[in-house]
Amino acid sequence: MNVLWLVKRTSKRNFKKGIIYAIMLLITLIISFIFFDMIDNPFLGGNDQVISNNINGEIILPISKILPFIVIILSWIMIFYASNYFLNSQIEPFTLLLLSGGNMIEVAKYVLYQITVIFIIVIPLSLILGTYILKKIYTIMFLYLNIDGIYTVPVKTYINLLISLIPILISIYIGVAGFSHRNTLQVLLGRIESNKNVKIKNKDKGWIFYIILYISSMAIILYQDHGPTAYVFPSAIGFVSIYGLLKRTIPKMIQNWKRKKGVEKEKLYISLSNYVISLQGTFIFSMLILMLACFLIPILISQDKLSKEFFIGIVSYLVITLLLVIAIVYKFIDHITMRKKEFVCLNLVGYIKSKIKIIMRYEVICYYLTIILLPLPLVLLIGSRYIMNQELTIINLIIFLLIYMIPIILSMCITYFVYLKTIITKEGKMQWENFY
Repeated sequence: MNVLWLVKRTSKRNFKKGIIYAIMLLITLIISFIFFDMIDNPFLGGNDQVISNNINGEIILPISKILPFIVIILSWIMIFYASNYFLNSQIEPFTLLLLSGGNMIEVAKYVLYQITVIFIIVIPLSLILGTYILKKIYTIMFLYLNIDGIYTVPVKTYINLLISLIPILISIYIGVAGFSHRNTLQVLLGRIESNKNVKIKNKDKGWIFYIILYISSMAIILYQDHGPTAYVFPSAIGFVSIYGLLKRTIPKMIQNWKRKKGVEKEKLYISLSNYVISLQGTFIFSMLILMLACFLIPILISQDKLSKEFFIGIVSYLVITLLLVIAIVYKFIDHITMRKKEFVCLNLVGYIKSKIKIIMRYEVICYYLTIILLPLPLVLLIGSRYIMNQELTIINLIIFLLIYMIPIILSMCITYFVYLKTIITKEGKMQWENFY
């Protein structure tokens, strides 16, 4: 079969998937472009040096040097993640190619043609939009920091972005070849996506330890001597405890509840079962968001609110949160797609649309409330210590909390909307496509 002909024939059917992938690439490339420029911008820390304090043995790493690198690396990771997601969505065309007598080389060509076309369109668009957005950001930033000067985007920024794309593209193409090699026709035809079982030990008592550790981290914050780096240690303890709460404590508590009272509340029983699976499936991304809340927000609270470090920190935090929220929504959608047959079965045994909506709503709300509420006591306690020492106002603390919560609440609304659209048709009927 002619691969180019198949690409043209399937492009309309896969148009939405290609658009989603292109938008994700466009966002990540624009972000990379902006932060490549921030690293070398002389007005915003391009010449900052690492400060070593020999008296106290402390090493101070300026936020203006660290965070842009973290954002760029995370953007690259998101490109790989989006590419992998796009690759996994191409199972049907792969199978059609192989059934028509094609081989793995043609399967690889099929994806490479698509990815290459998308990159050819996205790269120049990202440079144009990136330049425009960067100028707007600098206009606001320079006014906020009272910086006088005219800054133009240097050619070096464009070159850095284009050079960074070379290893990314090579890695994606190698990934395509590896995917084609691993997935034989038998695997593609028999590929069934299923939710991973969450293994919970029946006699596991360690889950209680993380509750004690979580409370201990809050107690340390209250009794710790106030200082710029005073809350790093309790924040680290809090983060470890949250890891245990997500991984062991919450699943165990839900398991115990289901055994005792779960059967009586069937809708909540199903919702919490799906909630635990979603929590485990998006564990890495949710932990990264919680890490930001536990570490970066306290650091930002301690910064001078009129400094370049604070402004870059806020911008970096928002961008990192945006990337992680997109990743969580991506992963959640993946789980929703795999769960479609379960909801069709529920509909067949008598669950009407309103009940199924309640099950979805409970799951989504529980998931995002977990991400919002777990680090909240730590942030509030650290913020209150700064307020008591007159280094922070209540209004500023509220702004920090809103910066943390608003992106997560928006992603909750998007996830629920996609959930409904995936499971229920516009006419209010269940999605029967690909049920058998």
